[in-house]
Amino acid sequence: MMVNSPFSMQLRPLKVYTRQFGFSLAILPRTIAFIREQKIWKGMLSYGWVARIFIVMALLGGLKFLSIFINWVQRLFQSDSAGTALASMGVMAKDMARGSYDLLFSTSSKYIMLVLLEVVVFHFARRTLEILTGKESKAEWKDFVDAQIRMIKVAFRSWILEMIVVTMLSVFFGIFGFIGFLKPVLVLAVQCYFLGFAVVDNYNEQFGLSIKESVAYSWQYLGVVMALGLFFSIMLLIPLVGTVAGPCIAAVAVCIIMYKLSDLHTMKEQPAVDLEEMV
Repeated sequence: MMVNSPFSMQLRPLKVYTRQFGFSLAILPRTIAFIREQKIWKGMLSYGWVARIFIVMALLGGLKFLSIFINWVQRLFQSDSAGTALASMGVMAKDMARGSYDLLFSTSSKYIMLVLLEVVVFHFARRTLEILTGKESKAEWKDFVDAQIRMIKVAFRSWILEMIVVTMLSVFFGIFGFIGFLKPVLVLAVQCYFLGFAVVDNYNEQFGLSIKESVAYSWQYLGVVMALGLFFSIMLLIPLVGTVAGPCIAAVAVCIIMYKLSDLHTMKEQPAVDLEEMV
């Protein structure tokens, strides 16, 4: 008789996913205070010059929106009438909207940013788990390299699958155009899932799950995946600050959330926190 593995794909009732989603969103604001109080950023630059290059490259990517904002401020101060100032605001809003749309719906840019910021996600997730579990873990250069390689694999997988699913949706709504208003919602949901999984996988990785096991296990926490994917998508739209703060907050939040909801850190030692009692 085959015994179900705890890492096999198991679906939960919709109400459980809904509660996971709400619980995850409620944790996000508290995460900022946790980062500040625990000084999670300390030691982040100890992974060598290659890691620092990745961070710089990610920051340069975030400068795209910052440059739009700066150009708008310059035009605003150079304007000599209220009408010109309002027109300048309209131009900036249009440019920001176009740039934000491109970043949000460009499948490659999001995952490239995740790969570049893996050193941040890796460090913040590791430090948070140390605090939550009370067990110190010594990360070496090899650990960072392994995490970076895994993020590349996860990002590439998510990028390909997201394109396939979005293409299928485009074909479907091309045939059934009368319900085309649902397409943007479903496309966003697909993008949030794959982006959220890339974040949750960083937690699962800490406990030795393979990518295949991580995919299956994450389906039990689909509400967490969707909430973090939505949060990360929104943060990526904020010029520069969101590019840096997004992965930091998401990496810490996923550890706090999954530590409370899942049993990876205890497995056979004690049951996971009952979601019914938490919400």
